[in-house]
Amino acid sequence: MTQAAGVAIRVNWWAAALERVLGKPGSLARQKKVFLLSVFVPIMSLFLIIRIIPIILILAASFTNYSLKRPVTSFVGLRNFLRLFDDPRFISGFWNSFEFVLVAVPLEIVGGLAIALLLSRKVKFEGFYQTLYFLPYILPTVPTAIIWRWIYAPGNFGLANYLLDSVGLPRVGWLTDANIALLAIIGMHVWKQLGFFVVIFLVGIKAIPAEFREASAVDGASAWQSVRHVDLPLLRPIILFGLVWSTIFAWSVFTEVYVMTQGSDVSAGSDLHVLSTRIYQEAFIFFNAGYGSAISFVLFIFSLVFVLLQFKAFGSD
Repeated sequence: MTQAAGVAIRVNWWAAALERVLGKPGSLARQKKVFLLSVFVPIMSLFLIIRIIPIILILAASFTNYSLKRPVTSFVGLRNFLRLFDDPRFISGFWNSFEFVLVAVPLEIVGGLAIALLLSRKVKFEGFYQTLYFLPYILPTVPTAIIWRWIYAPGNFGLANYLLDSVGLPRVGWLTDANIALLAIIGMHVWKQLGFFVVIFLVGIKAIPAEFREASAVDGASAWQSVRHVDLPLLRPIILFGLVWSTIFAWSVFTEVYVMTQGSDVSAGSDLHVLSTRIYQEAFIFFNAGYGSAISFVLFIFSLVFVLLQFKAFGSD
């Protein structure tokens, strides 16, 4: 058998296999399958490149001593993960991240839902209030964090302490006291993210048919009972989306913490870490990319666990 004949056989085999999968050329079934593949394959390829492959690479790097300044990499097993238990900065960063999630997520969800419920009751200038709440969300994070660092500045230079002085209250070390700095940053983070949740909850509330509320009013339900038994059950999917979104961003918060604390002469500085800043420090300052990858994978696992718990609690219906 000549080489050309072998090539022709392989081509015919692949053509027959393609016809079995997609259908005969020119058929409607083939056109539908080709269209679906043309839409599905690029999206899945992009998802694999951006999401799945980096997770696999980070997991692989976490088992090595990979360094950005050392060309030779060797397998170290679980050494990077075992080191986490003896790293006080990782432990403090984990608890700070955990506190960030426990405080920020309820404030964003409950606050956004409450404001959305108020705006849904035919409030005058509703569009103005929506814009007012949503505006902080679209502002760039870095300049916003710089502005809030000025608001939290010590002495009478910061707006927050100036207002406290004006009402006779003692000044607060918003960013200089490590016990308060994290809560101050959470306040800035909630202020910036709140508008997003107000908008998505308001859209969900407006999508609820008015007949449901009218029926509850006919049955004698109060405004609170209508919210509890009509609005909230129908908003469960949107609340779940908000919880997942808020949790992921709270676990991975970086910019606010870095800009408002790291490298600032009016902050708690290195006393305040979250997991994202520890990853940055280990990988790009100390060049311990293997150890930084281990922290990244731990952050991914905890974020995933929280999200799965939320799906179990809110998505069971």
